[in-house]
Amino acid sequence: MSVSTRKEGPHFIASRFVLKLDGDGEVGTLQSVEGGAFKSAGIADEKVGKEGLVTRFPGRPQFEDITIQVGMTMSKRFWDWLDASMKYTPIRKDGAIIALDFDNKVRWERKFSGALITEIGFPALDGASKEAAYLTVKFAIESIKEVPADRRSYPAEQENVDEWKKQRQWLASNFTLKIDGLSSGEKLTAKVEAFTIKQAVIDCPTGGFLETTKEPGRIDFPNLSVTILQQDSKPWMEWYEKFVREAHYNSENEKTGHITYLARDVDQGQPLMTLDIFGLGITAISPVKYDAKQEQVQRVKVDLYCESMSLQPFERGVVMK
Repeated sequence: MSVSTRKEGPHFIASRFVLKLDGDGEVGTLQSVEGGAFKSAGIADEKVGKEGLVTRFPGRPQFEDITIQVGMTMSKRFWDWLDASMKYTPIRKDGAIIALDFDNKVRWERKFSGALITEIGFPALDGASKEAAYLTVKFAIESIKEVPADRRSYPAEQENVDEWKKQRQWLASNFTLKIDGLSSGEKLTAKVEAFTIKQAVIDCPTGGFLETTKEPGRIDFPNLSVTILQQDSKPWMEWYEKFVREAHYNSENEKTGHITYLARDVDQGQPLMTLDIFGLGITAISPVKYDAKQEQVQRVKVDLYCESMSLQPFERGVVMK
């Protein structure tokens, strides 16, 4: 009987992905990572004299935007990065994404530089949902480099303040929406559709440098769609009448809103994060489709625009400072 031994190969199953920023250690564990591909800006053809042969060479190096999904495990430095972009003061970040196996050893590391946030996607909220909620963040990078895996040991996730337990606190069903000045209670909102904040990033090729620098452009704040109960729609309709039909669409009649993401179980009712929404204006109210002879609560969909947003993360009900 012969016994064969198998050497450990390059294949592995990723246990978790860690994000680092500014070389100051990790800022949290990622739910997923996508993008960051290495490529060139097309192929250049060169035809010389009478030769039939066409010489080709790659264009400038380009790096695909990176998209990550995160939960409530991220540190204050990460939320500050997002909030700065939303406040028209975008910050470039250098950092790294590290992949760990189930033995908590580093299997690959990709270091990036000059990262600017391009999109912040907030999940759909639904009082009937049982799904976990995640934030989707996309950022452009000026450069990325693959670092050879050294398989060094990394701190276990239990040492990172029970990050997975903290993530499970965020559900798509635990939220409130409050619009200042409306009499309807904030707990009566049934749904908030998913929305994305977009930051334009402009490529700035510079002579003498192969890699392209990037500059931030305008921020595009999204329109919002919320669903409320028909019985609570009266103040919303009054707002529509005054704001749209009577053409009193000015800053005095615009409102401020607050979406608060709440914790579940132990910290029930405690806020995890609040998104403040400024310059809210109402644009439409429409009844949701009803089917005859069906037992269903009647609801109304409200469309809103906004001018800016701000993010406030909390730690056990206390604003992170």
